[in-house]
Amino acid sequence: MSSTVEQIKSRLSIADVVQSYIKLQKAGANFKANCPFHNEKTPSFFVSPSRQSWHCFGCSRGGDMFSFIMEIEGVDFLESLKILADRAGVEVEKIDKKQQSERLRLLQLIGESVKFYEFELRKNADVVAYLKKRGMKGETAKSFNLGFAPAGWRNLHDYLKDKDYSDFEMEKAGMIVKSDKAQTGYYDRFRSRIMFPIFNASGQAVGFSGRIFGEEGTDSGGKYINSPQTVLYDKSRILYGFDKAKNEIRKKDACVIMEGQMDAVMSHQAGVVNAAAVSGTALTIDHLRLIKRLTDKIIMAFDKDEAGARASSKGIDMALAEGFEVKIAVSPSGKDPADAVLDNPESWLKAVSEAKNVIEFYLELFDDRKDIERKILPYIAVLPSEMEKAGWVKKISEKLKIKEDSVWDELKKVKPAPTPMARFRLDSQGETLPLGAPPKQTRLEFMRNRLLGIVFWQKDAQDQDLKPIIDEFAALEKDKIDNYPTEEKNKLALEAELFFSGAVSLKEEFLKIKKETEKEEIKAELESITGKIKEMEMAENPPGGEAKLKQYLDDFHKLTKKLNLWQKK
Repeated sequence: MSSTVEQIKSRLSIADVVQSYIKLQKAGANFKANCPFHNEKTPSFFVSPSRQSWHCFGCSRGGDMFSFIMEIEGVDFLESLKILADRAGVEVEKIDKKQQSERLRLLQLIGESVKFYEFELRKNADVVAYLKKRGMKGETAKSFNLGFAPAGWRNLHDYLKDKDYSDFEMEKAGMIVKSDKAQTGYYDRFRSRIMFPIFNASGQAVGFSGRIFGEEGTDSGGKYINSPQTVLYDKSRILYGFDKAKNEIRKKDACVIMEGQMDAVMSHQAGVVNAAAVSGTALTIDHLRLIKRLTDKIIMAFDKDEAGARASSKGIDMALAEGFEVKIAVSPSGKDPADAVLDNPESWLKAVSEAKNVIEFYLELFDDRKDIERKILPYIAVLPSEMEKAGWVKKISEKLKIKEDSVWDELKKVKPAPTPMARFRLDSQGETLPLGAPPKQTRLEFMRNRLLGIVFWQKDAQDQDLKPIIDEFAALEKDKIDNYPTEEKNKLALEAELFFSGAVSLKEEFLKIKKETEKEEIKAELESITGKIKEMEMAENPPGGEAKLKQYLDDFHKLTKKLNLWQKK
């Protein structure tokens, strides 16, 4: 296993791995970004290529490329190993089935299902003809791994059974359903449907969306049915096509949000590759936070039907509240994007490039005061920026030819729904941190960590002025240094590098911190003894009696004198 890990690390750069999920900015020899694991206004997330490590100084998470994948994908180590091995082109050493995680086993089951449906699609000329009629090219269908679930009750079930998967595993992955009739057993969830595999952000198939095809499918649900909630698939957290769109989202600095799988597929075929779709749900807060890793700009392209309008409205509210710039792409002739691409791919490219700010879009659409109050003011109310609100209030007052004060009065009556933040808490600076994030360290801990950070950072440096001082300190702290976890060493070294890389004299900085640390140590001792004296004074029969109390008072006076002398230096 260790050799596999080393091979992966030798072939992949941690910066490239992290950059495939979030936007990184150069920061000297390192990179920085807004942390993907908690909301923050200024970047506190740093990546160090030299140490192949990452750390967030806001929420205290950190580690190597494997821990990053585990955190951002919500997977265990074995699965992160598989994800990075596939990316690096490294063959994973055979893992004993007892060690293999259930999640990894279910991912392999879904992967086999994708192969089965792809094979069935190639066999079915009618389905191929239908997709061509919708304007889809063969390479597009192949790129998105489109397939077909044939008519019949146990086609996939029997195929997976031959691959040594149990009924329990198939049901847990959402691929089969248990019949109410005991004698029937299990049957395939998807039958007579065009199959759209749904991939997570790492490109692993985790579920499916099936579109009805032919009369045989009418007994198995509506026009589209999706995989149920499973340990792999959560429709509120996964966007269809995001795995293929993420690099383009970062490049274009915008994400096009669509309502259906066919819209997203055809949008990619037309050249709008920064597009992803919701699957059987409205846009959620988790979708938005997934997108926020790459961009803070969204272009809404929902269908023009009533359901699409409702979904769009809810998504716009949340996106604006989360600080996104939201635009609306109007499909030509009111058609859904897939049909627009079929008619004229260039028209869809034009619609996206000419997308308008959502508030501007509705201001041009509505003239009636009541429509503006009902539709536009709620969007303005959730904007985080007061200056931005003021700009839109001015435009509304000019459009309606009324005073700005009147618009402000109506705006104050709007009560926007709170943004879902149940998993977060505010720190003392107003930043949002995950629940359970560690408390802030004391000043003494802070100063000691600064010293250790310089030691870890400069341990191989050739600075002859600094080296003797560092060596002396390291010798005194040898036991602590030897037992420090690698991850913590990397974190402290990275912190020291970021803080002191521009220092004129690192030696002087080290000595200054060392002196401050000595002061904080005296103060900590004083605080401890003060507490003990108070305890003894409050106790009726303190252990040790008067002699113990006298000893504490003597120590207190000595430390006070020592602190005063230190401050005069």
